[in-house]
Amino acid sequence: MNFKTYGNRDKKSLVLIHGLASTADLCFKPLLAYLQDYFVIFCQLDGHCPDQPGDLLSIEKTIDSIEDYILNDLGGSIYGLCGFSMGGTIAVDLMARGRISVQKVLLDAAITTELGWLAWPYTWAFILGSRRIKNKKPLPKCLLDRVMGKDNLGVVEMMYPQTSKKTIQNVCKYIYHYKIPEKLRDFSKPVLFWRGSQEPIPKKSERELKAYLPQMKTEVFQGLGHGQFLHDHPQAYGEKLKAFLEE
Repeated sequence: MNFKTYGNRDKKSLVLIHGLASTADLCFKPLLAYLQDYFVIFCQLDGHCPDQPGDLLSIEKTIDSIEDYILNDLGGSIYGLCGFSMGGTIAVDLMARGRISVQKVLLDAAITTELGWLAWPYTWAFILGSRRIKNKKPLPKCLLDRVMGKDNLGVVEMMYPQTSKKTIQNVCKYIYHYKIPEKLRDFSKPVLFWRGSQEPIPKKSERELKAYLPQMKTEVFQGLGHGQFLHDHPQAYGEKLKAFLEE
């Protein structure tokens, strides 16, 4: 687990957590140009860092590591927290634990719903898709369109091909069988949820999270799939994120 920082520590802090089978740089580096007014921290999760080969063995320990970093290196308080996909799920757990102070949270396509029997095919689709990308083979278009959104090539370009099968299995067990913690109801700060209109799982997650976070606002990006706004429109993403942090 690494933490990569950008900017002046005296500025407001913003922690960003990337998605499964990607890296912090692939997800968020294009946003840095629009976040120069912040002290930006990239969380480089185990199993997703080119400088540290290995597997992500425990999401719980990953959350502990992020929490400990904020407590020990940032005084227990951050201004903004942004999580994409798996990173959004981790952000929800950090919010629910209540050990750190966060002023504003962006959840981009967080996955916080129980998939039941669908968890198995989704997991294997992820594993097989990652394997094909690693072997430089194209993904079946029908599969990509169904799981990630129509013509969503950006999510392929954001994938880190060295992500292991074990890492994907461990993460999918966490995100596809997620139970929203009751303590999330105690979080009262502003929360914004983003998703593309072609994202069925985040759509369900959004609906269920709203029952715990009545203050949460939602923005839906028409015609976009998973991670497509983040990858294809970094300027608009960065400017919207900055506007949310400053409003």
